[in-house]
Amino acid sequence: MESLEKLRSMNHELLSSFEKRSSSYESVIQHMRVLRREIVVQALRRLWQELELQGEPLIFDTPVQGRMYTEHLPLLLDQFLAASQRQKRVHLGALESWERLEVPAYAYGIAATEEVGRLMTSDMLGSVEVADRNTLPSMPFGWLRYSFKRGWSALSVHFFDADDGEQSGPMAISVVPQGHQDEWLAFLAAMDELRNRIARRQRRGRIEIIGGQDELVDVIKKTTFDDVVLPAETLSQVAAQRRIFDQEILRRYGSLHVPRLRKVLLIGPPGTGKTTLLKAEGAYHARQGGLVFYVCAPPKNRGATSWQQLSYALRGAVESRLPTLVLVEDFEMFVSDPQELQIVLNTLDGVATPDNSAGTLLLATSNDPERIDPRIRDRPGRVDVLIEIGVVEDAEIATRFLKHFLAAAYREEHSELVPLLLGQPGSHFREVCIAGAMHALEMDRSEVLSEDLIWAHEVILNGRALAADADRFQPSSARRRGGFFGKKR
Repeated sequence: MESLEKLRSMNHELLSSFEKRSSSYESVIQHMRVLRREIVVQALRRLWQELELQGEPLIFDTPVQGRMYTEHLPLLLDQFLAASQRQKRVHLGALESWERLEVPAYAYGIAATEEVGRLMTSDMLGSVEVADRNTLPSMPFGWLRYSFKRGWSALSVHFFDADDGEQSGPMAISVVPQGHQDEWLAFLAAMDELRNRIARRQRRGRIEIIGGQDELVDVIKKTTFDDVVLPAETLSQVAAQRRIFDQEILRRYGSLHVPRLRKVLLIGPPGTGKTTLLKAEGAYHARQGGLVFYVCAPPKNRGATSWQQLSYALRGAVESRLPTLVLVEDFEMFVSDPQELQIVLNTLDGVATPDNSAGTLLLATSNDPERIDPRIRDRPGRVDVLIEIGVVEDAEIATRFLKHFLAAAYREEHSELVPLLLGQPGSHFREVCIAGAMHALEMDRSEVLSEDLIWAHEVILNGRALAADADRFQPSSARRRGGFFGKKR
């Protein structure tokens, strides 16, 4: 009986201790996960009331598909405001004023730093690299108020949504009076168009490299038609393709409901001057104020395919709304993937063909046109014009090559070698002249003689003949070589 009473006493003490501890847990703070966007939405609703703005607030994510948050870029806002004030007629989305607001205390410091996040290139199209200059700050995080000429106001917050998940990143949430959402969208569209006009102005005369090294830009800029030694008829054929940029031709394409994209393929063996002509056309087009894309094939297994690189350039031409020249070497590498063939066909001449209102000229080269699918190569519309650039068959062109590559070292006696050099590509003339000059120095002469050029010509041809002799480089059979370590099998 005594033991039972002790057990009851212990139970009572334990229960009392538990109740005391439970009462102390009431002061413990329990955390519940709240999304930053939820805080912003609640803060916007409260701020709307504090500022006594008219209308029932409509809160939504600012559209971002294919655009940047231009409504938060001070440089653009000031330019748009100045344009709105100059207009006599009040257009949809015309701005009266804008101002940056203090971050409300109940927003818990969200978008309080005014951080710009990154720097932009001068055309507002991309992030900067260390070599870039005339850069601009991008959209700062912050809280803005907009007042419109039609008598209504809006609020917008640009902030970094750091919540876990795929949606993390910069975003903007806006609030407008119910019924004014279409005018807000018109304002955003006008801001985007202003940014696009600035981008077009900045991109005029620019050469952009896709998939290759930016150093190529300087190489292209330095190339002139003085470096191109080709028949006048060939140069005239290529120059005629620039007519795609003439307003009359653009109107004709439009009246026929044909996308304003012209595709020209330069074909011929290696070393005939196709690449030099490509670069000279690029430099010329840039000097005329057009946009140039030079597309390089990426290494295999490196993300984007060659065709995707080219497709990106064609779409970029449309977005630029500038006369655009797209340059491509070794076109067969870009259109040879069977898995991409259908989209290639549709893009070059079909339902997916990009249409640039200012015209696009695709100028490509190919050393091996037989590798290009006949549905592309032989189908007018997918390739509009094929222009052959072959080996040197004309004596006058051969003499021009010698004068070009020998420069001050050229003598009239060198023209006697022209018959010997006919039938060779332009690169052969270059190597003959360089190797001939080196041979002259070996002979302790500064003057390049005909015999130096003949020597160089024969050395180069002999080297080619050896390389073409496949049997010369085939290893002998194991039976003929014998066993390992000299043992006979």
